[in-house]
Amino acid sequence: MKRILALNAPTPGLADYLDCEGDIASWEGFRNHRAGAAYRELVETLQTIQHGLCGYCEIDIDIEKRDRQVEHVVPQSAPQHDAEHVLDHANMIVCCKGGTLSTADETRRLDSVRGNRSCGEAKENLVDPDFVDPRTLPALPSLTRVRFDGEITADEAACSNAGFDADKVNRTIVILGLNVERLQRARENLWRALNDSWQEHHHDPVMMKEAARMELSPTDGNDLHRFFTTSRSWFGPLGEDVLKDEPQKWI
Repeated sequence: MKRILALNAPTPGLADYLDCEGDIASWEGFRNHRAGAAYRELVETLQTIQHGLCGYCEIDIDIEKRDRQVEHVVPQSAPQHDAEHVLDHANMIVCCKGGTLSTADETRRLDSVRGNRSCGEAKENLVDPDFVDPRTLPALPSLTRVRFDGEITADEAACSNAGFDADKVNRTIVILGLNVERLQRARENLWRALNDSWQEHHHDPVMMKEAARMELSPTDGNDLHRFFTTSRSWFGPLGEDVLKDEPQKWI
């Protein structure tokens, strides 16, 4: 889990829908506005500012497999949500479908499906005062770290230095199901792949700095590599130094 940027204004399609419908605006109505084009525009805009990653688990948002959906950070069913708040752009991020997609890709779906749900599908309508919105996380340092076995946890020292409660970060990880077998296995596999690619060069600081820059920078399409925090944890302090060199919007 990393910081993601917030949508700072309604997308044109959302603004148009709100202007058209006023007090009778609803989420379902917006989903159907302009035959769904306004909703697709919102998803694509969120996907762009999140550099192609799910706002919670950091898997890549897959357009072809339709593994993407808008997530209300404060659930639509929350008591404080009236119709206006349900359509509040400041409450929306884009996420994967949390392991419920019908696919043979085990990083996106694994039996048992219910035991491997994550992200918004795991959070459902829970409103928890300890939940940490990823948009409130600092860019540096990372408040979470991934172990060699793929387990993600709060970095207690980093949380303390940044003024965050590590227990709340760990509680958020539990709420979002970020350590379900499906995701932990995927992160472990990435850790092994990074070992295979770069471990033999660990005595070469120049090579390792370039490796960290490559793994932690966006692709030509401006997307980050999936499970960014895993790569960030693998490179450790070197990765943080690379990100510090030129503070970037994606962190």
